[in-house]
Amino acid sequence: MAFRLTLLGRSVLLIALELLANALSWSIAAILFARKTDTRPLLSYALLAWTFGLRHALDADHISAIDNATRTLIGLGQLPVTCGLYFSLGHSTIVIIVTVAIAVSASVYQHFNGANDVGGIIGASVSGAFLFIVAVANTIILWKILKRRRKVRSNRTLMLRILGPVINFVNRPWKMYPVGVLFGLSFDTASSIALIAVSAIAHKGAHGTTIPSSNVVILPVLFTAGMTLVDSADSVLVLYSYAGFPNTPSWALFARTEAVNAEFIEEEKSEIVDGNHGLVITAEESPRISQDTQIKTNAMSNLSIGLTLMSILVALAISLITIMSLVGERCSQCAAAANAKDGGGLAGSWWRAWARANDNLGYIGVAIIGIFFIIAIGWFTGRRLKDRVHARIT
Repeated sequence: MAFRLTLLGRSVLLIALELLANALSWSIAAILFARKTDTRPLLSYALLAWTFGLRHALDADHISAIDNATRTLIGLGQLPVTCGLYFSLGHSTIVIIVTVAIAVSASVYQHFNGANDVGGIIGASVSGAFLFIVAVANTIILWKILKRRRKVRSNRTLMLRILGPVINFVNRPWKMYPVGVLFGLSFDTASSIALIAVSAIAHKGAHGTTIPSSNVVILPVLFTAGMTLVDSADSVLVLYSYAGFPNTPSWALFARTEAVNAEFIEEEKSEIVDGNHGLVITAEESPRISQDTQIKTNAMSNLSIGLTLMSILVALAISLITIMSLVGERCSQCAAAANAKDGGGLAGSWWRAWARANDNLGYIGVAIIGIFFIIAIGWFTGRRLKDRVHARIT
């Protein structure tokens, strides 16, 4: 008889490993910078890079991408806890590459602004387009869920056939890694960490000493550690918000895995559709993951539908803000109207509004997490109170 990690166990293990990675990163930073008096001020640079990673993970595009990808995978019958981890690792790859390049040769940084201009267009375009496409794909998934709940059978539409490959692309958590890389091509984050790295290299102690340029590689590592911690926590929060808890929740970290006869699996592999929620569960899954199956059925609850609808609207809004702010920056007439001394009239106000919205996406991200948390806690608390009242009556 074997044991496997439950969903709670996987979540706890992920966060524990993230905390361990953060502790290890800070230990390395302490070894590099804290041993000598001249280099101790560089710990402030390390703290700046780490907190920047924590804050950047709260950006609305991060949260919306993780949210929608998790929703898509739940719709495919999975319970992923690593969407945020892979996404942030992909995003951090660009940051690490740029910082390593700066550490190897300072001349690379002199040409970095040109790459920033081109990458900014690519990154913003990919970010806006990805969020829009995934929002549309999740709209279709939500529509299919509602159709199942009403027990209405329908054929695949033209839109489903067109967007099928898009929906199926992120059909595994690890596929969020290339998405994160594409998001990182904006170089906005990389340029910020690069500036911190250059400042650290240029820093001179009381005796005129400087650090080896290779030591600044710890800065993007700290940035990555902070960002993956928050993105992973967000991924777990979103998963539980959508999937909920089974009717009889278990706090066990491990569960027994019963051996299943292969012939029985082949005979009983037919799909079983839950009449209450419309979730398709194969007989192969039933004996092995009964606890997780209950969570999957809860994924089709009214709470999930409400959160899905909210995430779709948020993704569309962020996509629109990203694209419109990019247009405002790259369109000469739009930029002229926004920067006109007389205000530029209605056109100037229009483009400045998009720019302000884009600058405040971080606050929007914090608001999204707060709303998710409040709704989820309120719903679960209400359900527990309802169950207690019902138990007293009966």
